[in-house]
Amino acid sequence: MIMFGTHAPSPDALRAIRDARESDYADPPLEGALSPRRTGLAPIRLEASVSHQWPPRDQFGRGTCVAFATLAAVELHRALRDDMPPERLSEQFLHERMIKAHKLSASEAESLPEGGVLLRQALKALEQDGVIGSDHAPYRPIAVEVSRSDDEDASELLALGNRITSRAYGTIGAPEDLDPERIDPIQPGQQTAQKILDFLKQGLPVAIGVPLFQHSSGLTNWVLPATMRSGIVLCPDDAQPPPLTGPRADGHVVCITGFLPASSDPLGGWFVFRNSWGLEFGSHSVFDAGKPTAGLRGFGLISATHVNNYCWEYLVPIPDSASPLS
Repeated sequence: MIMFGTHAPSPDALRAIRDARESDYADPPLEGALSPRRTGLAPIRLEASVSHQWPPRDQFGRGTCVAFATLAAVELHRALRDDMPPERLSEQFLHERMIKAHKLSASEAESLPEGGVLLRQALKALEQDGVIGSDHAPYRPIAVEVSRSDDEDASELLALGNRITSRAYGTIGAPEDLDPERIDPIQPGQQTAQKILDFLKQGLPVAIGVPLFQHSSGLTNWVLPATMRSGIVLCPDDAQPPPLTGPRADGHVVCITGFLPASSDPLGGWFVFRNSWGLEFGSHSVFDAGKPTAGLRGFGLISATHVNNYCWEYLVPIPDSASPLS
């Protein structure tokens, strides 16, 4: 069983998405995406140069996708900036700081899956608590309560020297406890996909949250057998989707690392993302040469239309320190 670990970031988020789907508004195609020959837009693969040194990780069914996607963005950006192999940062530490030091209000927590968090909490934990290497706080496949130790105190002190600021943070329904100047409020149908593409063009990976959709089989759109094989995650607005209903109140967070221009999507292409389900996700993507493909096990594709119409949170972290973690 897979626990996804996030949900709509505000009570108005799902309502905004559903209202937008019922409107006649249509975003223009992404800049240059539909005509790459004329505009010179090439595929973007930020992860390409480090993928052989950056194996996919597995959240092992826990609701920790926010920590995995956020740290993937941090690791990839640092690796590209410093021309170094990606660091192995601790998802365990980041997740614990989110749920212990940056709790949601009681009303928000009621609808959140057990142990789940929002990107808003990741932003606070990155900036106030910092990050540490996974050797100091290894990931635990099973969620268990561990009594506080001297090692935990030492880890928190070490992490304070590696705080991470954020270049941008966008959400449907701006949270009251964040500085409005730090937030880029987004709404479905307002060129969210173009914003994500612009970050990629600057060499910045982006953590995004999207809702799940229910398949007639009882599975969600993220765990259908075809999705697990190909890594291609479809929504109801894609061409020839499976029978899907929703969006649901719960969702998933992944790290966007690239973009592939393609006329198969109305807005002009597919975003490449790094998932956190190990090598089983996208296990056959390298063999689907006749279709859009991420070409890497553990990675997948999500259409620009899907991101544009349903993304409810995104976070672009920028590490302050250029020095590797000790």
